Amino acid sequence: MFEHVPSRRPRPGMTLHPRKVRGGIRVPWAGTREPDHALSRQFLDIARQNSSPEDFAEGLEYARKGQAVSVEFSTTAVTASVQGRSDRPYSTSVRFRAISQEVWDTAVRAMAGQAIYTARLLAGEVPEQLDSLFAASGAGLVPAASDVQVACTCGHTAGWCKHVCTVWAITTSRIQDRAFALFELRGRSGDHLLDAVRSSTGQGELAAVSTPVYEAHVPGAPSARGKPLEECLDAFWDAGPELEGIPTPIGPPAVTHPLLRRLGPSPFKEWRFPLLGLLATCYDVIGAANLDREEEEMPAAETSGGPAVEPDGGL
Repeated sequence: MFEHVPSRRPRPGMTLHPRKVRGGIRVPWAGTREPDHALSRQFLDIARQNSSPEDFAEGLEYARKGQAVSVEFSTTAVTASVQGRSDRPYSTSVRFRAISQEVWDTAVRAMAGQAIYTARLLAGEVPEQLDSLFAASGAGLVPAASDVQVACTCGHTAGWCKHVCTVWAITTSRIQDRAFALFELRGRSGDHLLDAVRSSTGQGELAAVSTPVYEAHVPGAPSARGKPLEECLDAFWDAGPELEGIPTPIGPPAVTHPLLRRLGPSPFKEWRFPLLGLLATCYDVIGAANLDREEEEMPAAETSGGPAVEPDGGL
């Protein structure tokens, strides 16, 4: 178990005058704005909450200026040399407690049982909700302070010194730029995780937790289920006279990606190509574009005094 030491205020007289480093590792956004991804912001908050305001601010400034001479990432650890005011750089390290095998297995089963997680992971994306899924499985993906052990040769008594905050900001930037960096810090490579999710998706024992088929219900329409698809292929594209009576407002669906849910799992289980992820991304982009277009055209339609004129005279 790692021992969490409460942060203390820095020694009086500490100022930001480090020796300049040429070719240091820079984090351009540090100290000027928050990270873009929610998991990266959540990760950065760990340093904000466990260091003094002065050390946290100076650490971000060190990261922005490039005071880190070198940084090395390995499984569950980050080691670095950070140049401060002394003649030699300080040796700084951050070590993370690995997530247990039991939690990984539980989280993998949960991800494999929900198509959206599988699709996003195969597309090289880490959903923001994944930390909650891991927390429900037994341990958060974003580490708590008790999951972290920090050290620095600067002699700061509280542990979370400005140099640790510098390394933490650089690690946050890596998490933002590399999809599976957070998995690696918690003890599992991205490829290993994807292989486990693919393997679990193909197991029959997961049928009970697979994503349920979504069946849309139109108000006023019969609620009885229609014929199976294979029994109505000849007339599949025939709309019928009932189509005119169905309201078709443009709006987000009641659930995410209803078509993918209706079609079910991809039949190409052995393919490495992220088909579901690609389709999910396409539907998100197309849906957002149509919603934006509807909002732009709505005022014009409401204020128009006569029928709309088609381009080229309506030909």
